[in-house]
Amino acid sequence: MRSYFRTMGRLRLALVVLNYVIVMFYASVFLTATKTVVVRQRSAAFLDTLEHIPKNPLFVFFGCFGLYALFAALVLRHTPRAPFSFSSLAMEWGLAFVILFLLDFTTQSVVLLVICDGLFHVRDLKNSHLFAMLALAVLLYLGTNFSIMSPIVPLTDLHQYFLVFSPTVRALLLLLCSLIEGVNLLLFITFIACFTVNQYEEKESIAQELDMVNQVNEELRNYAALTEQIAQNNERKRIAREIHDTLGHALTGIAAGIDACLVMIDKKPEAVKPQLQRVRNVVTEGIGDVRNSLQKLRPGALEQQGLEGALKKMINEFISVSHVEITLCWQMPPIDFEKTKEDALFRMIQECITNSIRHGHANRIQVVVWHEESDPGHMRIVVKDNGAGCASIVPGYGLMQMQERIETIHGSLRFDGSNGFVCEARIPLQKGEWND
Repeated sequence: MRSYFRTMGRLRLALVVLNYVIVMFYASVFLTATKTVVVRQRSAAFLDTLEHIPKNPLFVFFGCFGLYALFAALVLRHTPRAPFSFSSLAMEWGLAFVILFLLDFTTQSVVLLVICDGLFHVRDLKNSHLFAMLALAVLLYLGTNFSIMSPIVPLTDLHQYFLVFSPTVRALLLLLCSLIEGVNLLLFITFIACFTVNQYEEKESIAQELDMVNQVNEELRNYAALTEQIAQNNERKRIAREIHDTLGHALTGIAAGIDACLVMIDKKPEAVKPQLQRVRNVVTEGIGDVRNSLQKLRPGALEQQGLEGALKKMINEFISVSHVEITLCWQMPPIDFEKTKEDALFRMIQECITNSIRHGHANRIQVVVWHEESDPGHMRIVVKDNGAGCASIVPGYGLMQMQERIETIHGSLRFDGSNGFVCEARIPLQKGEWND
């Protein structure tokens, strides 16, 4: 990158110096030709060959000298590290137009320098500024064209001044004019070629980096899927162990106790009752073990902080790992939810947020939980995101599980994917849940 800016800076400096030579060359031709006409006392004849009275050659010479010095200072002041100013670029273009107007639009070499200086700062420009710059460059090029502007404003053709000199001097001047204009055009083409090559290389570099990012993302997705699969397998094994250690033990004890009762009922009927009591104890103990196992599947935050606190904790965890803007608006009176309902509501909101991030690629999610006075027997939950949405919703495993959870607590669920994705639940409230 440094070599690119170094090369472009040198080409721009060469264009600045060469254009100074071109501008002062034409200004000198005007001044020298005018003095030659005056010395030879051919002013009247010279003016007869012109359609308009020419500008004062001294004013043109010193005006071009001063204005180009200011123009060059503005151009060279812009470096890759200096902040770009669109107003200063507009001042450059204004000065370029005035300089070329003083020279009667004899040359357009300065316009090429202005275009190069604009491209030198193309990294700092927004697309709208870039299009504006290109449009103004076209207008400046057309506005400094002698053939277009001569019918509009009084201009003098440079060749009229060349005719003042002898054929030999005239030929040398024309040769020098073609030489410096050709070198200027060659420098401009070189500048454009370097700019184009750099843009192509940057595009290729960005494409390679995107390929690498996509490859890394694919590897991360595979790793996440593998990790999720391992977690599911581990969870299945844990649940299997829980069932084996609780229900298996309890059912085995119950079966053994019943077998003993069947044997004793004929031989020692009085011993059956104590035996049934022991079976009942085993059943009670087994029910307790099953409840303890189910409690382990329930989020710990629900036990410690209730639904509102658990939602806040879960949302903060999502924000910390995904950098998605998630807001929770809780507008519920004090309510003591049943554990089954509390768990279903928590899982529903958790699934909605997960789907918004994973499938909808949303960066803003809003969760609203409220109770309407107009509908006192129900509460509402709305999870809305600004993701991709879905014109036609085909419920997958996650949505079906969510639907089943809400139905177990006698609620209803509605989905809308027309503008982002919206999931709205209407949950009935029981009298015993109000915390008075």
